[in-house]
Amino acid sequence: MNRLGLVIVLGLALVRPAQAESLVVGSKKFTESYVLAEIAQHALRSAGFPSEHRQGMGGTIILWEALRTGQINLYPEYTGTIAEEILKNPNLRSPEAMRAELARSGVGMSDELGFNNTYALVMRRDAAATARIRTISDLRAHGEVKFGLTHEFISRRDGWAPLAVRYGLAPRDVKAIDHGLGYEALRNGSIDVKDAYSTDARIAENDLVALEDDLRFFPQYKAVFLYRQALPVGAITALQQMGGTVDETKMIHLNVEAERTKDYTRAAESYFGSADAGTSRRETLAHKVTRWSARHLQLAGISLLLSVLVGVPLGIAASRGGAVGHAILAFASAVQTIPSLALLALLVPVPFFGISARTAIAALFLYGLL
Repeated sequence: MNRLGLVIVLGLALVRPAQAESLVVGSKKFTESYVLAEIAQHALRSAGFPSEHRQGMGGTIILWEALRTGQINLYPEYTGTIAEEILKNPNLRSPEAMRAELARSGVGMSDELGFNNTYALVMRRDAAATARIRTISDLRAHGEVKFGLTHEFISRRDGWAPLAVRYGLAPRDVKAIDHGLGYEALRNGSIDVKDAYSTDARIAENDLVALEDDLRFFPQYKAVFLYRQALPVGAITALQQMGGTVDETKMIHLNVEAERTKDYTRAAESYFGSADAGTSRRETLAHKVTRWSARHLQLAGISLLLSVLVGVPLGIAASRGGAVGHAILAFASAVQTIPSLALLALLVPVPFFGISARTAIAALFLYGLL
């Protein structure tokens, strides 16, 4: 059994060298985060640092834990979220105070990029005009209004619950809905109000209106990059050089371009200007298919090899019966009942695995034993 354990460890370690040379840029599951991550990736590559963008990894806590544990090297974040959700201290307002606290976790914060992407509650313009709703306070008199809010906004310390208390909004049924699907729900009338980001291109595209935060509930959400302090000095310098280069108008333009084309790399290139964009090395579809096919074969091949090397001896042992055989069959039966997503969720918090290829290989290996 010691030899089998050694085989498993060596197999999982095979994927480490493939990722060690590239800096990993993470992003949350919305357009602006994708674009900012692509901009960071472009800047790092231009500075001579190979990098990859791990797109749409999840919400704040998932990205923060991935950064803190070294699964990624950097990702775009917002100062309000850093104070409220990550550091759990809404009184932290100055960049210096935030940097001092983040440093305790080995994390640095870049200079502010130049725009404030705060939260907002939005409605269809015609519906808001008909109901004479202009501010969030106006919602108090409209108990019939249906809310559709993102899961993250519902659970945030600076989200729905404290907002409802601050504005005296009576308890009401609130639907939890995906950020993108929320816009469709607004269009078809399934909901009347949703949370949004103030620089979201879809506010104008869908003729929505942001309700005035008349009680100044939402803090400022200045865009920055969080990065591991162990990054090379040149990489940190490349991030710092972007400070103050993106105002709200420019960010909205980048978001519009990204929403229109669904090409986040192209939208990010426009940040650097047409001349620079023209010389950028963009990955073709054929290259993407080849790269991801090779990646798939690598993950499947390693997990299959491990399953054969471990599964055959275990199968022989199980066929002989006895306590060992019963234990092996019981373990296999237990694994068989675990859904794939649940198994991944169980493995991600485990040290050594996290959000990485090792987690996928471990899950495929366990299913391969069946």
